[in-house]
Amino acid sequence: MPKFTYANGLVFTAEDQVDDVLINPKLPRRFDDTPNEVRPGSHAKWRGFPYIVTETVEALDAYYAGRTDEYAAAGLKMWKNEGRAKWMQAWPSGTRYTVRCLDGGAWDRSTNWGSFPTLAAAVECANTGPSWRYRG
Repeated sequence: MPKFTYANGLVFTAEDQVDDVLINPKLPRRFDDTPNEVRPGSHAKWRGFPYIVTETVEALDAYYAGRTDEYAAAGLKMWKNEGRAKWMQAWPSGTRYTVRCLDGGAWDRSTNWGSFPTLAAAVECANTGPSWRYRG
């Protein structure tokens, strides 16, 4: 994955970058399951830095096809019969773009600022903040 250097000297690794917003960045180990009060220094550069993670219908197809647990057959049937169609209705391109930020909104993980059907809408959210956030 390429590295992206920002004006403040911070360097991040990610699949891509659009308008200074990282797409599918490589996050530090245990990033989304560490209480904020005990976060290591490797997490510090992420504070207040929104980024986008993607999930695709192809990845979900593979996930359901590859399950081997006791509920695998039922899960695959549900995905094929209704889940996949609902996913495509919500995310017509087949990709969901979720904006996340380590902003203290959650006690042990980055905050979900919202999920969007287009990259452009997700980038706008990352650059302006979530619609639910107070902007006083």
